[in-house]
Amino acid sequence: MRIEILGTRGHMEHTAARHMFHSGVLVNDVLFDLGERSFLDRGPRAVFLTHLHADHAFFTEEEFGPLPVPTYAPQRWRSHPEVKVVHGSREVDGLTIIPVPTVHSSSYRSCAYLVEDGISRIMYTGDLVSVQRRYRDRLPEMDLVITDGSFIRHGGLVRKDERGRPHGHTGIPDLVRFFTPLSPRIVFTHFGSWFFKDVEGSVRAIEALSTTAQVEAAYDGMIIEM
Repeated sequence: MRIEILGTRGHMEHTAARHMFHSGVLVNDVLFDLGERSFLDRGPRAVFLTHLHADHAFFTEEEFGPLPVPTYAPQRWRSHPEVKVVHGSREVDGLTIIPVPTVHSSSYRSCAYLVEDGISRIMYTGDLVSVQRRYRDRLPEMDLVITDGSFIRHGGLVRKDERGRPHGHTGIPDLVRFFTPLSPRIVFTHFGSWFFKDVEGSVRAIEALSTTAQVEAAYDGMIIEM
């Protein structure tokens, strides 16, 4: 399994060298999230979206014709009826792709994806408050988790809507604690404004959270071979 992290920037104007692009992770020839239209130039066999915010699905705020490859998301998008709702596992390019419902937005449905090739198993979460409660105990052991680097502080930024439902982003330390029993390697992407104030210092702060799991900061173009 070959993984390339195409973009690591959250939904903001800040950029830095090697942190220019919005979310996208290419696993073999399958793309997870489509934060930049240029990612389509990589010729993916399919696209799986974690949710429909623009930094993960550029076409929700930009004019663009029908998407040229099969595209799946947790919900439909009116101006792009070709986007299909992902239900159950899919087999694409030798990969088994399994959606896992998550908590992130009060307005949009979201999911993480388990990706397996018969040898390795990884998870890409997209933006995250938590995995939905009924799925947490069902998560298998994984070789790698790629997850949400929006906030370095404990607790992140999580609010509740008028019905008491949480939305936002949990903190990097909380995600390290949650995923360490499940994976020996955790890679953070989708960085918030905190990261760009001191990129080198931010990378060190993430790496310092390593315990039994190796914790790393991703960068645009990072390649991981499993």
